Amino acid sequence: MTTPLSHPTTAPLSLAPTSGGRAASPTLAINETIAARRAAGRRVIHLGFGEASFPLHPILRAALADHATKTSYAPVLGIPALRQAIAGYLSRTRGLHLSAAQIAVGPGSKPLLYALMQVLAGDLLLPAPSWVSYAPHARLAGRRVIAVETDAGDHHRLAPQTLSATLERARSDGADPRILLVNSPSNPTGGMFERADVEAIALWAREQGITIISDEIYAELAHGWRAHVSPAAFYPEGTIVTGGLSKAFSAGGWRLGYAALPATDAGEQVMAALRALASEIWSSTPTPVQEAAVLAYSPNADLESYVRRSARLHGYIAGRLHQTLTSLGVLCARPAGAFYLYPDFAPWRAALAARGAATSDGLARLLLDEWDIAALPGEAFSEPPEALRLRVATSLLCVPDANSPEEREATLWDVLERADDLPADDPAAGDLPPMAALERAQIGLAAFVASLGEPTE
Repeated sequence: MTTPLSHPTTAPLSLAPTSGGRAASPTLAINETIAARRAAGRRVIHLGFGEASFPLHPILRAALADHATKTSYAPVLGIPALRQAIAGYLSRTRGLHLSAAQIAVGPGSKPLLYALMQVLAGDLLLPAPSWVSYAPHARLAGRRVIAVETDAGDHHRLAPQTLSATLERARSDGADPRILLVNSPSNPTGGMFERADVEAIALWAREQGITIISDEIYAELAHGWRAHVSPAAFYPEGTIVTGGLSKAFSAGGWRLGYAALPATDAGEQVMAALRALASEIWSSTPTPVQEAAVLAYSPNADLESYVRRSARLHGYIAGRLHQTLTSLGVLCARPAGAFYLYPDFAPWRAALAARGAATSDGLARLLLDEWDIAALPGEAFSEPPEALRLRVATSLLCVPDANSPEEREATLWDVLERADDLPADDPAAGDLPPMAALERAQIGLAAFVASLGEPTE
């Protein structure tokens, strides 16, 4: 006779407490939402997803094909040739004097940022607004996230005085802030720190013993009127720099990023911890992609021209849409890099509230549901809900209405070649043939603002 089994006390597929209530990254979710709407026949103006959309350079395409048969696992921290190439690249382009031993390669800068949150000590000081994944990374690692206010009236400037006041409040509240994460050029604002501000932030961090993580994924895409400066230039012993192929080389799907760590005993300890964690999670970055990326980070006039033209063209498109918004009375700082704008619709707060859009999430839903314009709410970027700001991505506004992938690619190459004719210090002041997607965005936003009537604030 068998003994009856007792009823289980738990159900299968139960979520861990840390997983409950977590949604997908807003930037990826909006892309899937738009794809579904377009499949249903809606003609959506796509301002929601920041993906560099130019064709992959033929040099990199050929390099990937040449190394496609290299299917063995690579070293955890990256193949030696790539680590050396990235160190040389950062020396040439940022003035950072690094060795290959200071470089860690990963499957995108995003997992490297997450891994750094896992291995570094302390809570996170995070400027607001900031990219959607920084705060979740910290919370997943059990870190407290302390928001640092930025000056919306001055390109979301981050001041040492504000950092000091925030640090003091956080410590009195029982937090242990030891990390400051900065992103310049910025997603979501398109803003970029001035050299003097970068130096001030770096010196403040040194005085306080704070580690800076400087996410420089958009560094190559400065628009020309303000130079990119890394805090590692002033605080090399306390700054970790991250970057990757996604933006400047239009290779997001390749998933290759890097982290450059200080050449100190502490930096070596962090590198060892990073290597150990990576070995248990992703093992290594795809070998063919690494081999091809060696060329991307090595001196090459054609690739350097491609990156320069990409930056200039992104500056042109973002600048043109910025001109449209400000001519309509929308509050919006001039973009200095990347492909983002961060307009503020607070002057129409009463009109928006009357339409059920009292928060940035409500504003984004109104735009999408009634105007087929997709943008992300400021709430997704750690802003208060009542701040009526949107993250507008301009990177897809150069994509033509083409009948075939070949026609699309040929048109984009033509536009890239014309980018050299744009003014180096102000690409938006130049002129290019009409871009249908950009014109639709300008017309759609103008019609939306006009529907709100006169501003009341």
